[in-house]
Amino acid sequence: MKKHHWALISLSLNLIQSLLKFVAGVLTGSLSMIGEAVHSLSDSFASVIAFITIKLSDKKVQRFPYGLYRLENLGSIIIAFFLLLTAYEIGKRAMGKEVVIKEEYLGFGLGVVLFSLVSSLTLSILERRAGKRLNSPTLVADSYHTLTDAFGSSLVLLSLLSAYMGYQLDRYFAFGVAMLIGYTAFGILWREVSVLLDISADEKTLERIREVLLSFPEVKEIKSLFVRSSGGRLFADIILVLEGRDFIKIHQIVDRIENKLKEEVKELDMVFIHYEPVDSVGLKVGVLVDEKGEVSPNFEKAKELLVFGGSPERLSSLPEGEDALSELIKSKGLLVVVCGHHPFSSSAKGILTQGSVFVWETEEKNPYKALREVVYNLCDVQDFDKKGKGD
Repeated sequence: MKKHHWALISLSLNLIQSLLKFVAGVLTGSLSMIGEAVHSLSDSFASVIAFITIKLSDKKVQRFPYGLYRLENLGSIIIAFFLLLTAYEIGKRAMGKEVVIKEEYLGFGLGVVLFSLVSSLTLSILERRAGKRLNSPTLVADSYHTLTDAFGSSLVLLSLLSAYMGYQLDRYFAFGVAMLIGYTAFGILWREVSVLLDISADEKTLERIREVLLSFPEVKEIKSLFVRSSGGRLFADIILVLEGRDFIKIHQIVDRIENKLKEEVKELDMVFIHYEPVDSVGLKVGVLVDEKGEVSPNFEKAKELLVFGGSPERLSSLPEGEDALSELIKSKGLLVVVCGHHPFSSSAKGILTQGSVFVWETEEKNPYKALREVVYNLCDVQDFDKKGKGD
């Protein structure tokens, strides 16, 4: 079953329980039973909230590209406030005058409370399992809400049994019901408000992510790892220090890391990985320019080589031929060389490949704007086709 199916089942059961408990409470005069009827009615409203938030939370639109997952957390908070309101009402009535239960309706009352106890326990267990399997905090919260029905029904059962034995203790059991509901509500509030404030994922989840990252030999350091929760999903922002100078290979490594993370940590919805090379100081980028001072459309028309990184250089007397120029570029230890097109010579391509030099093709004419687009993409390897194009 899907998440919203569980919410509908919970709603139906709570409505039935509320009606039966209210009738039994009126007939027996039991305050704890009437309190439980109000509790079940609040559960019904909570189930409606759960159903609405679950149906909306998975939708992604242009203005909400991360989805509306936090609606589930908001739904859980609304459920918690229903619980607090119920606890207050029951507690206020319990502090009033003494309650006397009518013995002639005890049999009916006991039947109702036993039905409520068994059905609430069963639904709570099944709903919590479904919530964990489907990764839904609203279902989990609603399962705890349903569990309070079971505990509350247990207290009502004790109250009715004590009345059967001649002891009128209903007001005290009603107060116990109020305390139990209030405790559950505060627990839900603490958990869901923490999520809305972007609390970090638990240490166990973070350790699982670290293990996956460090399983790749190219990962030399995890500079930062931020993982937040939203509606049962996790969003990770990671900065890694990676070994390697081949831009394409590093891009492929980052893709493999992201896929592996999503396989091992099912809750991950989005992973943003930024990388820094091990030796960032030694990295160099070159731009081939033509006689007009613009980015050269190909290797053959290049008249100068501008080198950036370390000590900037401007090489004007370039060797003729793609192979000779590729040897010069390789000797300069460049990571990327910017040009309008790759060299046409297969041997020149082989020379650049041996030197782990990546040729960045661009339509940009201004060499400094072309350099900026390369740096922009190097800083965010996830979006390597943002501006410009490489093969």
